[in-house]
Amino acid sequence: MNKHINLLLLASENLLRHRAKTVVVCLCIIAIVTPFITAISISDGIRAQSLVSVNEGGDLYLTFDEFGRNTSVPLKYLEGIRHIFGVKKAVPRIIGRAYFQNKLAVIVGISEKDVPDSVSCISGRMFENPDEVVVGNELARHFQLRIGDQFSMRGQQRKVFTVVGMFSADSGIWGASLLFMSFKDAGELFGRTDVATDIQIYSIPGHNAEIATDLYTLLMNEPYRLQDKHIIELFVKKGFLLKEGLFTALYVVAFALGIPAILVASGFGLSDRRKEIGIMKATGWNTLEVLELITFEQLLISLLGATIAIIVSILWIRVFNGAFIGQFFISETTLLPKFNVPSKFLPLPLLLGFFFAFLLTMVGSIYSSWRASTESPVVAMK
Repeated sequence: MNKHINLLLLASENLLRHRAKTVVVCLCIIAIVTPFITAISISDGIRAQSLVSVNEGGDLYLTFDEFGRNTSVPLKYLEGIRHIFGVKKAVPRIIGRAYFQNKLAVIVGISEKDVPDSVSCISGRMFENPDEVVVGNELARHFQLRIGDQFSMRGQQRKVFTVVGMFSADSGIWGASLLFMSFKDAGELFGRTDVATDIQIYSIPGHNAEIATDLYTLLMNEPYRLQDKHIIELFVKKGFLLKEGLFTALYVVAFALGIPAILVASGFGLSDRRKEIGIMKATGWNTLEVLELITFEQLLISLLGATIAIIVSILWIRVFNGAFIGQFFISETTLLPKFNVPSKFLPLPLLLGFFFAFLLTMVGSIYSSWRASTESPVVAMK
């Protein structure tokens, strides 16, 4: 045991003695590992926020089907749905897009009492009266809106809305460019007062099958689509896994390109290292001891580089708000997001970052060290 501890201490002394090589290899590790950790943490943060939204939503989602796509539900079926046994609440929603001057905004029309609990106003209040809206922080900042300001939307110039509240994107990134208004106002804005984009059905636990049967009877002659919370959750996870897969595929290319960089960086002072190994062999060291020393060196430098990469990743997200990388996972955002990019640092990506760093450094040094340790000490010291 003492021999291994001594080898570990000697490995740390070697890293301090070869400072230039240590710094260069650490920089290579940081450049390769930091984007991986940052991207995975952003993806995990967005997925966690999405799943919160799914969990707060209904147990069943009803839409109509047209050409294999979701389409609006006529409101004439709403009362019938509410009277189905097992239905606690049926919430119609209108979700669409409209231009707020030159900026595309997401419109959510819903009853004030059905607004999700995760949406909390940082100033003002939730809408209560006709023509009142609650605005996301990015829209409010972009147009310098204040409580009491009035505006009209493109396509419906005759309808004037009043800002009564603002909410932060901390309650969800979707709130950055979002407008909450009453269901009736949203229907008038889009010129469709007799339909909803979907109906959220909150059910008594264990009654989804009975509700589905009664809906089939109610909507027998209509092309409808019914999805439960579990299916929505699977779609959300699948979407983020797809984006993570695309990023991983691109990252593998960067990882492959990083191996030559590590090889070159590890080659600094290679002749000096061969002489050191030759002296070790001449003074009685065996090949396994030499390789163990090299492994300890790579373990320490990988731990150092991965730790700094994690710190840089945290600063990238917390200080620079995921600049240049956030838009890969959040569509329709800028290179410099104007809202707080969500993130979640889990143990597994951090361990994978350290594993990648250790693998790269071992690939860059173990073979050359083995070649030098198996040569004659006289040849190695030349």
